[in-house]
Amino acid sequence: MKQTITLLPSLLFGLITWVRNKLFDWGILPSRSFEKPRIIVVGNLAVGGTGKSPLVAYLVKNWRGGDRLGILSRGYGRKTKGYIEVNGQSSAEEVGDEPLAYKSLFPEIPVAVCEKRTEGVEKMPDVDVLLLDDAFQHRSLKSSLNLVCSTFEKPFYQDTLLPHGRLRESAKGIERADAVIVTRCPSILTKEQKSNFAQGVLRNSKEEKPIFYTSVRYAKPVGPREHLPSKWALFAGIADPKPFFTYASSLGQIQEEVIYGDHHRFTEVELLELEQQAKTMAGDEGFLTTHKDFVRLQSHLSQLPNLGNHLYYLPMEMYFIDQEEQFWDWLGKN
Repeated sequence: MKQTITLLPSLLFGLITWVRNKLFDWGILPSRSFEKPRIIVVGNLAVGGTGKSPLVAYLVKNWRGGDRLGILSRGYGRKTKGYIEVNGQSSAEEVGDEPLAYKSLFPEIPVAVCEKRTEGVEKMPDVDVLLLDDAFQHRSLKSSLNLVCSTFEKPFYQDTLLPHGRLRESAKGIERADAVIVTRCPSILTKEQKSNFAQGVLRNSKEEKPIFYTSVRYAKPVGPREHLPSKWALFAGIADPKPFFTYASSLGQIQEEVIYGDHHRFTEVELLELEQQAKTMAGDEGFLTTHKDFVRLQSHLSQLPNLGNHLYYLPMEMYFIDQEEQFWDWLGKN
């Protein structure tokens, strides 16, 4: 019944996005390009949870050459508007959780938020390469490269348009991609699996696209003590918490799992409840959450001492299953 109800709005949404894209394709709606900096868009076709943030972090951490890098994001979930540069004193309410997480990982590079991406590019500090997080649908700006993420488990070409499915635009939008980054792949991929994915891309594009396969790995939890708890209360407010919960189950006894909505903004009541729960925790117990959730809580921890003493986050990074050198060669030539 639900699928029937959402089908008509999905068709209408598809028509609207098709017309909008055509207006940009035909030059009726203007699209601005910049000679400098080099702009690399990291985006997707589906809403949330496709691995954009780990890819941005990977690019910064592993960048080859002496280019000055910067990150520009919309700052989803923030209470503010306009252009704001992220600094060590920023809060998630001011700049959003993802930009704040980037700044905590890479304090040496400029990170800014602006809902109008062309304005954001103009106001950014002088950089050579600017990574635009989640800007594939912002067609008022022309990028040097479009890297489009799609999860292996839920590929874009098997999805449908919102609200019936998760696509922000038709799967045909992959035609604008310069490369497809397949995320959260199993550690071993067969030639047949890669071929099947490539065929799914080709069905929606007029030409073959470079496709690179990646996965994620987790590091030791980070928190107030070096010696880790053996009992965990887990919580996560991200688009796809399943991988986090799956890995966390290997770290000890799981006492609780709580799922919040993506980019969840913790209320005062929820913060007090976490503080009270932490107050009753023994020395071998702790909270474990994601890095994005941690940065949303960080500005509150000075008023929540018990939570601060029991709160850990799980670092996560992206890696290439194979063809890492081919990716960097391709990136350098484009």
